[in-house]
Amino acid sequence: MANIGSEAATVVDAKISSFRTLQEELQTHHSDLGTLMAQRNENEMVLQELEVCEGEDDAVVYKQIGPALIKNDLEDAIDTVKKRLEFINGEINKTQTLITKKEEETQQLAVQIQEMQAALQKAAVEAAKAVAAGNA
Repeated sequence: MANIGSEAATVVDAKISSFRTLQEELQTHHSDLGTLMAQRNENEMVLQELEVCEGEDDAVVYKQIGPALIKNDLEDAIDTVKKRLEFINGEINKTQTLITKKEEETQQLAVQIQEMQAALQKAAVEAAKAVAAGNA
């Protein structure tokens, strides 16, 4: 009987290890999401500034390429920032979907672990009662 209990405990330990791995992955994805959100905010501010410049005839926009600043067409700059925002928004949606999926997996695994631990505790109590009854 103890052999079955140790096998069950090993299975529970493996599940707990998987649970911890999922939590670490979730942390990484949340960190990635924060970075993407910051990039989106920054690019939205740049787009707003470029749109303010659109009304001005003498507005000059520069693009940094390496250590040099190169003159850039205003419309090209706006298009580039809009495309970058589309890409970032796509990555945010993808990351949010991944986070939701991982959170669901984590919750399901937590329930499995709780059920397995409860079954182990119940089996231990029954085994203790059987030993006590045998000694009486």
